[in-house]
Amino acid sequence: MKANQKFLMGNERGDVGVGTLIIFIAMVLVAAVAATVLIYTTGSLQQKATKTSKEATQQISSNIVVEQVIGDRIDITNPNIQDIILRLKPDVGTTSIDLRQVIVSVQDETNRLDVYHINASSNLSNFTYTSKAIRDADGSFTDVPVMNSGDLIEIKLELAASLNNMSLPPRKTFLLSLSQERGQAVNLEITTPNSYGINQYVQLYP
Repeated sequence: MKANQKFLMGNERGDVGVGTLIIFIAMVLVAAVAATVLIYTTGSLQQKATKTSKEATQQISSNIVVEQVIGDRIDITNPNIQDIILRLKPDVGTTSIDLRQVIVSVQDETNRLDVYHINASSNLSNFTYTSKAIRDADGSFTDVPVMNSGDLIEIKLELAASLNNMSLPPRKTFLLSLSQERGQAVNLEITTPNSYGINQYVQLYP
């Protein structure tokens, strides 16, 4: 009788041990799954945070400086400015700026022109602008129209060649805007001089 009692007690201990082992293994599996989910979530959040941080930095640091805006009458006998010449450079600490993604807008009381780089897709606009390097120490602008540190670039807007046949007489106020792929748009309100005199080129800004 005593032998049977000891045998039963041993079986009970074995059952309890197996049950505890099963619970322990289940806890380990649950912890492993939870750890995997946490690691995946943390990695995904880190990637998103890094991407957001990089984009925010580019948004803040990307900026175009307009050094000069000149009006071109083409012919001094013409009473109005027909072309606009802009000299641009990237601001200090600015990343490279692709002019193919920069839209220049000219607006007055009755007209608005959205101007794209000459290499842009033809279905974007019937009005495009050309660009050339005035200062390009590393020669990078000759291959692709991308401004980087130290560059000074000139772009030309042919207003008279646009569909609206837009021109700028004396005492004319117009808005000039450069919208970048990243960063804030550059907006200038410019008023043409009271008289152009006999000059072909007229200083408009600064």
